[in-house]
Amino acid sequence: MTAPAIQDPRYDMHLHCRFDMGGEELYAVKWYKDDHEFFRYTPSGPGTISYPVAGVHVNPNRSECDKSSCDLLLTNIRRPESSGAYRCEVSSEAPAFRLASQTHNVTVAALPEKAPIMEGLSGSYTLGDTLSATCTSDFGDPKPTLTFYINKKPVSLDYIKVLNSDSNYQHPYQGNSYLLKNTRIQLRMKIGKSMSVNARAEITCVSTTDGIGLAAAPSLRTSRNFSIIDPNQIVNNQKFSWTETISSGYHLKPGNLIVALPIVWRAINCFQM
Repeated sequence: MTAPAIQDPRYDMHLHCRFDMGGEELYAVKWYKDDHEFFRYTPSGPGTISYPVAGVHVNPNRSECDKSSCDLLLTNIRRPESSGAYRCEVSSEAPAFRLASQTHNVTVAALPEKAPIMEGLSGSYTLGDTLSATCTSDFGDPKPTLTFYINKKPVSLDYIKVLNSDSNYQHPYQGNSYLLKNTRIQLRMKIGKSMSVNARAEITCVSTTDGIGLAAAPSLRTSRNFSIIDPNQIVNNQKFSWTETISSGYHLKPGNLIVALPIVWRAINCFQM
C-alpha cells in the first residue's frame, strides 16, 4: 500500500493497494479511515460500494480495482477532517478466508514552500544598542510557526512580539478557494555584555509547521550576520583620528613663516608710535 505522509489539501489524494493472492480467489478489498469503512470492492459481488465517512470523497470515475490492485482517487481534501489512518484490507474466498492489511497515516497540510523573509537588521551594533528585526513566513495551513535564534540558541519569548500578518492568501482550488495564512514576528532586545564583543554574530529565523515532524516537513530558515563593536574602541579611534587631523593640519611651511614675520614686525611698530 502507498499513501502520502503529507497531503496538500489543494490537490487530490491518491491511494494505491497492490496484492498477490498466491493462487487463491479474491473475496474483497476494503478501505478504512480510522477504522471506518469507506470503500469496498468485491469482484464476485456488486463491484464497488462507497460508504459515507467524514473527510473522505472517492471519485468513482477515476478509481479502479481488479484482482491484483485497487487504486482510489480522493477529492475535496480538507484539514483536519481528511487526516487520519488509512487502511487497505484484502481477504480471500473460502475455504481459506485469509486476511492481510496495511495502514498508513496521512496528515493533511499545506506546507510553506519558501524560506522566511528577515528585515530591519543592521550590519553592526555596540553594547547597549537595541537589535530589532522582523521575520515573515510563507503562506501555509496550518499557520507556520517562527522562531528566532542567535548564534544557534533560541531567543527568549520575552523579546518576541507577534505582529499582524500581511494578509491571507486565497489559493484557487477546483473552482473554489483555499485559505492559507502566514506568520510575522518581531525581535527587539538590547545588546548586552553576555554577547561577544568585536565578533561576528549570526541571527536565524526558522519556519516550522506544528504537529508535523521535521522528517516529513523540513524546516525553512534564513540567516544573517552582524557585528558587535566595543564602544570604547570607537571613542579611542575617534580620538586618534582627531589628534592626527590636528597634527597634520597645522604644520607651517618655511615659506609661510617668512611671509608672517614682516606682518608681525609692522604691527609692533604701530603700537610703539
